[in-house]
Parts: sequence; C-alpha cells; structure tokens
Amino acid sequence: MAAPSDAEEVLSAFRLGWALAEVRGRNRPDGPPGGVIWMPDHVDHALPLRLERSRTELRIEAQAVVLALSKDLKVDKTSKVKSLGKALDDQAKSLSDAGAPRAAAALERGRRQLEQATADHSQVGDPTPTLEQVACIWEVAVASERTRVGRAGDADDQRTVPAMGPGVPAHPERRAKAPPVEASPKRQPAKDLIPGRQIGLRVLQDAYSGLCQAIAADPQTAARRGIALTDAGLQAIVATTQPAWENLAELIWRFDAHIQDQLTATSETQANAYQLGRALAETYWALDTAQDDGSSGWHFLLGDERCSEMERLVGRLGAYMGEFTAPAIVGSVEIWNEVAKTAAWHADRQLAASALYSQIRRWYELIILGQDPTTLISPYRLLKGYRTVGRALKLFWPQLVATLVGLGFLVALLVLLTIGGGATWFKTLSGVLAAVGVSLAGITGSVKNSAQAALKRLRQDAYTELVALAVLTAPPAPKGMQPLKIINGRKLTVPTPQ
Repeated sequence: MAAPSDAEEVLSAFRLGWALAEVRGRNRPDGPPGGVIWMPDHVDHALPLRLERSRTELRIEAQAVVLALSKDLKVDKTSKVKSLGKALDDQAKSLSDAGAPRAAAALERGRRQLEQATADHSQVGDPTPTLEQVACIWEVAVASERTRVGRAGDADDQRTVPAMGPGVPAHPERRAKAPPVEASPKRQPAKDLIPGRQIGLRVLQDAYSGLCQAIAADPQTAARRGIALTDAGLQAIVATTQPAWENLAELIWRFDAHIQDQLTATSETQANAYQLGRALAETYWALDTAQDDGSSGWHFLLGDERCSEMERLVGRLGAYMGEFTAPAIVGSVEIWNEVAKTAAWHADRQLAASALYSQIRRWYELIILGQDPTTLISPYRLLKGYRTVGRALKLFWPQLVATLVGLGFLVALLVLLTIGGGATWFKTLSGVLAAVGVSLAGITGSVKNSAQAALKRLRQDAYTELVALAVLTAPPAPKGMQPLKIINGRKLTVPTPQ
C-alpha cells in the first residue's frame, strides 16, 4: 500500500510532538535520565553514539529538533515572538546555567554504581562497581568543578577535600586525567560565579568526603550512606533551578498551545499526529515513577482516559504505519494501562522506568523509522494454546466435515474392492457417497467466496498476537496477570481483507 501524499508532514508533526515532550522531560530538574551509556573516557575526542552522548548533549539535540521541525511546519512564529523554538533554546540554557549539570551527572552516575554495589543488580559478566571506584569518580568531578568555578579561593568555604584514605586505594591512572584536587585557578570575582555551580561543587564535596569517611568507618554501610548523600545533593541542586524551570515550563506550555492551534487549522491529521507523538513520549518523559496521582503520576499519563485517546489517535493514523504496527502499539498501550493500575506491577521504580524507556524507543522505531514489527518476533516462536486451531475449525468446519466423510467412504470402498467382500449394493453406495462427499467439500469451498479472506484474517490475528507480545517491553507480570489476554482486549486490529 502506497503511503499517503502528506506522509512527510504528518510524520514531522509526530516527531515535533515527541521532541517537545522530550525537551520538557530532559530540562525538568527532577526529570528522568533517559538511556545513557557512559563513555569510558574522552581521549582524543572519541565519537559517541547517540546513546553515549551526555544528558546535556541529548537535551540540546532535542531542542534543535524542535526548532527545525517547528520552522518546517510553520508553527515557530507568533505575532509577538519571532521564534518560539529559539526562545525555548535560550530559556533552557538559562535553566542549565542556574543549575549544575556536570555535578548532577556525576552524582547520578555514582548513585547508579552505589545501587549496584548494594543490591548486586549488575548484569551477568559485568563486575560489580566498588565503593572506591565511586569515590574516584567523585574525586575527579570535584577537581573538575573546582577548576571551572575557582572555588579554592572563596573565603566563605575553605574546606579541603580529603585525600584518598587507607580504606580507599589510589587510582593514579584516573587522577592523572584531572587537575589535582588542591589546585585552583586564580579566584574569580563573586559576581562572575554561577550560584548553581557553586552549590554543585559544594554537594559534590559533601558526597565525596562523606563517602570516604563512611568507607573508613564501616565499609558495609558506606554504600547506603553514599546514596543518602547523593539524594540530598540532587535535591539541593533541583531547588536552585526551580524559578528558571517555572519560566521554561510556562514557555513550553504556550508553545504547545500555539502548535496545536496552528496544526488544527492546517490539518486535523497533522494535529492528531502531533498529539500522538507527545502523548506517547510523555508516558516516560513526564512521569514521576514515585507518584500514582497528579499530572505526572501513573494514573494520569497511563490511565484509562489518556490510553483510550492514544489508541484512538493510533487508529486514525494507521494508514501512515505498517500493517501490524498500529494494533501492536495499541496492544502494548493496553498492557501499560494495566501496569499503571497495578501497584505491584510498577513497584520496582527503577525496573519500571527502564522498561518504559525501552517501550517508547520501540514505539518511535516502529512509527518514525518504519521498522517492520514482525522482525521482532523470535525465530520459531509459536503461539501457545488452542486459540488458532479453534479459530480455523470454526471458520472451515463445513469443508472439513464434508471432506472427512467423503474420504471415509472412499477408504471403505477401496478396502471392500481389495478384499473382495461385502454386498454389491454396499460397494455401490460407498462409491456414490465418497464421490458426493468429496464433491461437496469442493463445492462448499468454492461457494464460500470469503475463504481466502478468512485464511488471511486467521494469519493476521495470529501475527498480531505474536507482534504485540514482541513489541512489549513491560516488566514481568505479577502472578495472576495474563498479558496476552489483556492485549486481546484491544479495540483496534489490522484492516479486514477484501
């Protein structure tokens, strides 16, 4: 089936909605991290993949997408603002300057490794991070931040960052890549220092010194102490950015309203695509996994009303997707609706957030990148149960019965002729009934003009179930929950063959 003539504009509108939701999530001070794989180093300016870029780089990338697409779709200007995309980019920079993105990234990286060291959530084959490695990361980060903001000369804070103690082995190869902790450039005037960076350095110092002291005092509880220090530091950084965040959030809200108004006036299809892109992306980027209620909670972003609306939008835009893409997406939305309703299903916040991020990436790949969802089905994967066989019997029972009857009498006739027994009249009757039975099967099959369509529908239903399960990335279902049954409750399926 050929793509609609306006497919490029519709998919651009979808990307714009998606990118705006991502911009809001990446700029939110307490927003989700996204999928970030840390580069081991930046020697000779090693080139990262998108997943390996820093959170700041990914935020800037998303803002660039919003700026470019809003211009392409002619929704970037208002009577009072020459470029909403440029205003958004400038406001996001002000928010970044008000905070401490480098310090926050170092704290988050350390926290992840502390969680692995505590709970041993590392993958098979990966070494469990040690407390000393986390301390080394923070040591390097403190040195870097002190160099950037000139903290060593500040009279209001003459604290000395502790050296690695007896319980913390030295890492000379890591230390060589950063300036010495005691070193500091010439003190900058206070008016030139950015308050957010000052606070970022202070919380990094507290986290590093506190972890070193905890390791020396009691290594068994040091990881938990480090996690508590990290959480306190991140909260302090978030508090400094609140005024700037409120300004940016208001601008994004006005930008979104303008886009919806303009696209609705231009094309309902483009408006629907924009809303679908934003709604799907917001299931992750706007979500606070610790909240059930409120505009950032599970019950709203993946609640009944919003999920029903997303499914309707997917149905309206099915012509712009692959044959099995729309029903597969609706099936996975149905599952996440149940995840949101079931506290036990999203009790592990970290696991749920990671699974949901994988899910939105898969939605994006299917809709924008045009990936065929059948390629996600595992090789030789078969549906378990009797559903497919039952459907086939229900559709073709007349032909099957007639064929079996005809074959039965034909076999009886051949047996009688072979052994030479049986009455003549019985042989004649068996031959007639065999011929009639086989002919009836053929007549029934030819009369039923929809037989081929029914076969295709059977194949489509089976593939839809397989695809919907393959697309899904939700956490393991609690006992008693049946994902396939939930998926089969969707209200959208593939087009009926003619």
